Amino acid sequence: MINVERVISEYHQNEKRRKLTKLTAVPTPTNERIQSIDAMRGLALLGIFFVNMIDFHSPWMYIDQLSYWGDQWNQFSMNVIDVLAQASFYPLFSFLFGYGFIILQNRLIARSTRFHSVIVRRLVFLFILGVMHFVLIWHGDILFTYSLCGFLLLLFIKLKGKHLLQIGIGMWLFYALIFFLLLLPFNGDEFTSHNPEAIQQSLLIYGSGSYMEILNQRVSDWTYVNGGINGVLLLFSIFPYFLIGAAFAKEGWFNGKQNNLLLVRKLFFIGAIGFFVKISPYVFDSYAFSHLQDSLGGPLVSLFYMSAIALIYYSGKTLKPLEWVGKMALTNYLFQSIVSTLIFYNYGLSLYGEVEVKTGILLLLGIFLFQIAFSRWWLLKYRYGPIEWVWRMVTYRRRFLLKRNQEKEVLYENN
Repeated sequence: MINVERVISEYHQNEKRRKLTKLTAVPTPTNERIQSIDAMRGLALLGIFFVNMIDFHSPWMYIDQLSYWGDQWNQFSMNVIDVLAQASFYPLFSFLFGYGFIILQNRLIARSTRFHSVIVRRLVFLFILGVMHFVLIWHGDILFTYSLCGFLLLLFIKLKGKHLLQIGIGMWLFYALIFFLLLLPFNGDEFTSHNPEAIQQSLLIYGSGSYMEILNQRVSDWTYVNGGINGVLLLFSIFPYFLIGAAFAKEGWFNGKQNNLLLVRKLFFIGAIGFFVKISPYVFDSYAFSHLQDSLGGPLVSLFYMSAIALIYYSGKTLKPLEWVGKMALTNYLFQSIVSTLIFYNYGLSLYGEVEVKTGILLLLGIFLFQIAFSRWWLLKYRYGPIEWVWRMVTYRRRFLLKRNQEKEVLYENN
């Protein structure tokens, strides 16, 4: 005979599991994640922090990098950051954004989910978060620009990988080489960014101004970098890496498969050429080489870093600390801005203009080590970073369980 009570009980249990599956369904399951990509995100966050830290504690946009830091060790620290980090990590972050864009598209299509509606919500959230970031926290936001690049990428999304690669490399080299040729007649002194008035205003406002005065200065600084033709050039200098990242994902490169090992090795050596380009301004006194340092050398060094991480994973080793940080990239990026501005701005410890480059490096390393420990602790208890969790719920318009053991707790409560 059929046990009616048992059938009813099993039905209710299946209904609970179905609802829980909806709550816990992960758009990017852990077992599908490419670990090396998470490590690359973690490294990108560290590298960006090296560059951003100077802007957090000093009026970096308005100073002459060669003369402002008179101390020998500060200047040496600046040079190291200039060669190893400056313009070498935002291309990496941009590449990974484009790469993840295609991975997300493939997974949504495989699940018969409408890609465009999901990605538009995702980008709108990033756009709003970017505006809040540069208005309320720090002027050096990248999320706003990345959201615009994401919308722009939608126009190219149907192209084959090889065509995305051709367009991306073409745009990148056009921007790098055309401006290099145009700037060749000029020496470095003719393009100094030193602005004593702006320096004093930044020191005064960020160091001793009210929150509203700091907010106005922050928006003014953001407009200085992103307004008018500067904004167009910034978009044009970032978007090619979105295309290249999308191309790599479509072609199945950097996915950890053994058949890509030879390609990754070649990219590693090609990327190493970037270091020679990065030191060129120290050899040739021309602003053209300073431009080439960032526009050509920086992306090549990014390629070197990406390939180096991929090769480490091919060898069977891992970089777990970078993975932990990379899995919570958005949360950790905003965390760096919040903590740093609280340290340097007047509504915090008011140390703006008081910290040297070498001290800033020690400070950022301490903060990043904390982020590694915090990310590991958080991910042991929770499925996503806090900002990532909100982002997913906005993107998919449904609730996701945050705690890792929450499924068991809900089942227990319903029994």
